[in-house]
Amino acid sequence: MRNIDHSMAAGLALKRLIQCNYSSQQAFAEDFGTELRTVSRYVTNGITRMPMIEEIADFFHMDLIDYLRLGREISEEMCIRE
Repeated sequence: MRNIDHSMAAGLALKRLIQCNYSSQQAFAEDFGTELRTVSRYVTNGITRMPMIEEIADFFHMDLIDYLRLGREISEEMCIRE
């Protein structure tokens, strides 16, 4: 099992939630009220600020722990495929 930090887990969770709920990162960015480049950075590099992780989890009506758990599960899926 790969050890993943909370920032990368948050980015992976966001990527999955966007894929499942939006037609594009741009559509999510508009709904969330941020710029596309910010969303792209979060998805690619992770989310380092805990208040932002909490805000995104709230946006998707998720508990913070469940949101981060989703990211960790995705990371584990990626390791299995590698």
